[in-house]
Amino acid sequence: MSTIIAKFSDFLINPIEYFIEKIEDSIKLRDIGGLTKGRVELVNVSKSHPLVTLMESQLSEVRNADPLRSSLIPMVGVTSGNSTDEGFTLGKSYKPSKVDDDFINQLKTYIGMTEKEIQSKALITQSQIETILGEYKRLDGTKMLIQENQWLKNEEIHLSVWTPSPDLDVVFGQLMDSILADIQIGFLGDNSVLRNFKYSINKGLTNFNFGRVLYGIEYTMTLTNNFNNFTLFIDDDITEHDSNFETIIPGGDK
Repeated sequence: MSTIIAKFSDFLINPIEYFIEKIEDSIKLRDIGGLTKGRVELVNVSKSHPLVTLMESQLSEVRNADPLRSSLIPMVGVTSGNSTDEGFTLGKSYKPSKVDDDFINQLKTYIGMTEKEIQSKALITQSQIETILGEYKRLDGTKMLIQENQWLKNEEIHLSVWTPSPDLDVVFGQLMDSILADIQIGFLGDNSVLRNFKYSINKGLTNFNFGRVLYGIEYTMTLTNNFNNFTLFIDDDITEHDSNFETIIPGGDK
């Protein structure tokens, strides 16, 4: 008889958080003020499309007569899209693996992180981690098993860059092209996990809905992400003789 303890998932990257972090880190190291001749000091990077953010600012109960003066634009938005290619499943075997100290020690690396930091790496909570660690201790490292289901998923990410003038549109287009190239290569052997991602560009966009012309560039990025489902369970029918299974490390190399 099997008793399920917990289910959780991890992934190669959380693409929205990944791109936001990489773009923000790169922008901090650029001389934005110098590149824009003092016209821009702050660049917002958000999970919302810039035009959606502007619309929200106009619909807000606390209205700002000119949202363009409230440092919303220039803005970079990173949002998810709908990939035309379906994902596919790997590793359909139901052979269980034994939970060991290496697996538990990897879970312990999440302790001390915030829930946001944890969920940038895995779909698991502190409460689940505490439950798993408690059961492993109670069982003295025996009879706890894990089933893994791995699959690959094609994902689409939209990167939207909107500015208040055509010259800034050109500058930010060049800036984003260089940042994306940098993300593909990585820095000094940090082994960029997205070395092979692809993107297309739609330049020369304009919008007239906010009292003046806005100028935009839209990037559509495609990448393959790796996901893993983990089911931890206890099987009282398995003896010590039967428990010589392969071990799995959560969040390890895929």
